[in-house]
Amino acid sequence: MTAERLRAELVAAEAELKRHMASWEYAFAMGGSCHGGGEHPRHWATRAHTEKLFRRCRDLRALLGEHQL
Repeated sequence: MTAERLRAELVAAEAELKRHMASWEYAFAMGGSCHGGGEHPRHWATRAHTEKLFRRCRDLRALLGEHQL
């Protein structure tokens, strides 16, 4: 994979993460709840998706760093 392609993928992944973090779905999943609403399975899925997006960005940054050595 070329550095140029990695940069493009990283830009796309970061944009997807930014859109996701600006969503109501994310806001509700990350918000606190005094009645246990934050532990709804739908919020679990949102949190898992958030972690997946963070991991993808982190992995792409690492790969890009290897190409820049």
